[in-house]
Amino acid sequence: MTDTLVLSSGHQVRDQADALADAVVACEFGRHPKLRARYGAAGRSKSRQDAVYHFLHLADALDVSSPALFNDYIGWVKVLLHHLGISSEDLDHHLDCMADVVREQMPLTVAASAVAMIEGARTALPAMPSTAASFLDPGQRLTPLVQAYVHSMLGGYRQAAGQLVFDAADRGEPVQQLYLQVFQPALQEIGRLWQLKKISVAQEHFCSAATQIVMSQLLLRVPGAERCGRGVIVACVSGDLHDLGARMVADFFEMAGWDSYFCGANTPHAAVVQSLVERAADVLAISATMGYHLHAVQELIELVRADPRCARLRVMVGGHPFTIDPALWRTIGADGTAADADAAVALAGQWLEGCAPVL
Repeated sequence: MTDTLVLSSGHQVRDQADALADAVVACEFGRHPKLRARYGAAGRSKSRQDAVYHFLHLADALDVSSPALFNDYIGWVKVLLHHLGISSEDLDHHLDCMADVVREQMPLTVAASAVAMIEGARTALPAMPSTAASFLDPGQRLTPLVQAYVHSMLGGYRQAAGQLVFDAADRGEPVQQLYLQVFQPALQEIGRLWQLKKISVAQEHFCSAATQIVMSQLLLRVPGAERCGRGVIVACVSGDLHDLGARMVADFFEMAGWDSYFCGANTPHAAVVQSLVERAADVLAISATMGYHLHAVQELIELVRADPRCARLRVMVGGHPFTIDPALWRTIGADGTAADADAAVALAGQWLEGCAPVL
């Protein structure tokens, strides 16, 4: 588990984020008068808003003692700012002021770990790319299908996009491969295009919602697998509204013969525990898409561990934060992590190998 000191550092930074952001903007525009001329009052206001976000993400990283999470966030910011015409030099000035403000305004025990993370990000900043590479790999056999799927979805043609996938399934393409090699890179690419401001948030939301419909229709084409007598609950924690990855995991378990129960997005923790008990589940799979969801993941795991009715349950976690920092699953008290839906089923199978099915 994360030690008390690190958790305290994250909480204190989070609690002071607004005041710290005010001080950062005063430092930033005071040291670099050219910023006032370049960006004006609107730029100052936006910088203050950004500073709040930076401190919140710093707090998330401090909570789990993960510099990798903060570096990943700053890398994302660098790409976003580059496509808005803001240089990495300006971002470095901003981070420099963050470090100085933390030194001046936070207790020494908090400042030590927080400044170390900020300075680590500054050191890594020059090597961070200024743009996000495409997720469409020309070397992958199904990339032409992914490109056509993305094009149809961005045009608003859900039925046409779905038909492309259904036709591939009719030609004998395994549904699991369509999930992993079409849906997954397609949605990653759509997210990249949103980050680069090439599509709107409405388009991104449409593509996600429409893909869920296509997945539901595609799953109906899969012959019923022999039931293995095991059960899994798949959920997104309270506050996490991004459930598409979790839905893929739930579908993969179902295709593998598990009794798969998908709770969906933003599930209250008590409801998850109730489902685990009512369905006598063997595995709980929790999805977290952002660093600020890790608190809730840890709280859910602690709630499950405290319930004697869940004593034999195994807990796996997955999502972007666990990809960035593969050791996070230990920090928050899970039994393991999986990089994708296929790996999730394989890990659960390893856990339960040699156990008699529950009938």
